[in-house]
Amino acid sequence: MASLRIASQPQPPHPATGILVRVGCLWLIVTSGLAASEPPRRPQLHRLHHAIVTDTIPDAQSPCGLARDPVDGSLVLGFQDKGDVVAGTVTHFVRSHDGGQTWSPPFASYRHPDKSVGAAIGFTQLSPRQTVAVIMEITHTDVSVEGFRAPRQSRTLFARFDPHTAGVTPVSVLPQPPETLVGAMPQNLVTLRNGDLVLPAYLTPMDWARPTPGVDYGSGLFRSRDGGQTWSRFSRIFGPHPTQPEIFHNESVIFEKADGTLVAFARYDNETPPRNRRMGKVVSRDAGQTWSDTVDSDLPAICPAQLRLPGGGYLMFAGALDEPTPRTCMLYHSLDGETFTKLGQPFYSRTGGHPFNTATGGSQVLLPLGDDRFVLAFYAGDRDLPGRDKTYIDSNVVELR
Repeated sequence: MASLRIASQPQPPHPATGILVRVGCLWLIVTSGLAASEPPRRPQLHRLHHAIVTDTIPDAQSPCGLARDPVDGSLVLGFQDKGDVVAGTVTHFVRSHDGGQTWSPPFASYRHPDKSVGAAIGFTQLSPRQTVAVIMEITHTDVSVEGFRAPRQSRTLFARFDPHTAGVTPVSVLPQPPETLVGAMPQNLVTLRNGDLVLPAYLTPMDWARPTPGVDYGSGLFRSRDGGQTWSRFSRIFGPHPTQPEIFHNESVIFEKADGTLVAFARYDNETPPRNRRMGKVVSRDAGQTWSDTVDSDLPAICPAQLRLPGGGYLMFAGALDEPTPRTCMLYHSLDGETFTKLGQPFYSRTGGHPFNTATGGSQVLLPLGDDRFVLAFYAGDRDLPGRDKTYIDSNVVELR
């Protein structure tokens, strides 16, 4: 309720508390009765707990989804046992009943029955009772662990995901040109304010030596206007780099700002020193129908995962290339969805808090717990582990305040 108070002398009011009005010979200050709100500020990262998810599955890596089970409130985390979705890749699902303090052994696993196919199930929670998945099925010409270097092609499915059973129900197949590979970012699937589902992804030829003429390879998105029943064809949004046209952008993330502006960032890989390898950035002011020219951002990072905060602001969990050990997992914060600052790295449980080597940062996920707390899941290396890559899955519970 508005209130009035009499001022003996016309003093300037506080800009956030009222306006000065003269009525006859009196000066009145009309106020709203509300205290001035504090300007937004960057929160501080506090690590509350860290726990190894698994270090008994050799070469466990690539966390690919994190959701809350609506049946019992537990957390469900997915990851793979090989990198790059090579032939025979298994996606495992584990559970935490105590908010990420401890994790179960796998309660479900999925492996494609065709031995020449690598399948990865990534999932994201769009609402408390709606979790969806993207299934990448990659057919390999080389079924070894180095098969990602040989020609390969993929099929990409959109599905409903049940966190309680880890069951998937395919809904649709994303359209793509023949003899191509789609690298999707399931953890970055978002619902825009206009209701569209947008899936960041990149498109490559099956064989880099034999690209198909007329196909627009690169980093972009698929869009659905009917809840995932049907999808648009792939749309590239990252154009040529202004000074290095040979750059090929791949893993990407899209943030929707408060005014509806979309800001996208994408990784690239080349011989540029890691700390100078800044993600490309493009902007759209028409819900992603058109995009600006590609420019360098100020973020040298890879494999970004995003989260919009309920109270405003954004988080990004990515592999930072400008740390002493490149690819160190890093949590970033932004007030506007475009300018990001580092909050800090998670605690690496097996190696004294810091990554042992660069076998980290290539895939990570995060999920809010409430009360400004979040679960972070990532992978890391340790030379004392068995396997080819010597990797394991780690987790942190953190608080922002």
